[in-house]
Amino acid sequence: MRNPIVIPLVMLGLAGFSSAGAEDTAIVNPSVTVTSLSADELKDVFLGKKSAWDDGSKIVVSVAKDGAGLMSVLGKSPQQFTTSWKKLVFTGKGVMPEQVDNDDAVVAFVAKTPGAIGYVDKAKVKDGVKVVAVK
Repeated sequence: MRNPIVIPLVMLGLAGFSSAGAEDTAIVNPSVTVTSLSADELKDVFLGKKSAWDDGSKIVVSVAKDGAGLMSVLGKSPQQFTTSWKKLVFTGKGVMPEQVDNDDAVVAFVAKTPGAIGYVDKAKVKDGVKVVAVK
């Protein structure tokens, strides 16, 4: 008799592997002076807990509507992500991220917006943005 827990665990492992296998990366506008972020710093930025770069300039967050790669990194569903940002906006502690249609639009927004950060498929990175290492 097979263990009924093994199959779901294997499926969860494969699901995590497939999303982790995607080559996603953090990008910033060239005006941003950081070259790397810890995983915790990345989460803090995308969850609105950090609103300014080390030099004091404002962080402008941009996300794609589907944002699956980012949501897996943050450990949040898109609904949880939106709800947490709405709470920050309601309390005056944040401004909603710029939500765009896809990774190409995130790249374009980050390229033209000083202080901006996004999280996209590495294959979508183009001139005009800087890749930030996540440690």
